[in-house]
Amino acid sequence: MNKQVLDFFQTAEQYVKTNFNDEILTVEHRRFENQNTNDFLRQYIYVVLNSGMKNQVAKEIFQRFLDSGFDLNVIGHRSKRKAIAQALLKHKDWFETLKASNDKIGYLDTLPWIGEITRYHLARNLGIDCAKPDRHLAKLAKYFGYPSVQQMCEDISKESGYRVGTVDAILWRYCNMHHPIVNSPFL
Repeated sequence: MNKQVLDFFQTAEQYVKTNFNDEILTVEHRRFENQNTNDFLRQYIYVVLNSGMKNQVAKEIFQRFLDSGFDLNVIGHRSKRKAIAQALLKHKDWFETLKASNDKIGYLDTLPWIGEITRYHLARNLGIDCAKPDRHLAKLAKYFGYPSVQQMCEDISKESGYRVGTVDAILWRYCNMHHPIVNSPFL
């Protein structure tokens, strides 16, 4: 285990516990087997809206969409709006197929607007224990010499006792807010 990454994680954990503890609790306790079609739909919409966008902006759009009673006109991005319109019609079938799938993360990749990275974001948000190899965590893994985000988060998980997805969420939130390592243009 890389001691530097563990020290970094402990710093991140303290920051996130102090400022975003509800996020830690949500990810740590969410389990796929407890999800239903409405949970799936909400998480799908959230991840689609979040894709390629700063989290803080996506959260605002997501909340406006919910507050509007799912008015698609609230969503300015045409392709995202189209994907979400499909989800509103097909989410029950998609969720049933997902539950039956032996490769849940692979199946998520077949959904509109869900891709190579966002499939892990959606999986984690649905309670599937995995790490999301987004730009923040990919830079962090590279900085600490890990071959993958998943391996880094698994190592930290073994040491910390958190689920892999929770480790991911803690590191991501900390980096998203301010950390210079992942925000450096040199990495």
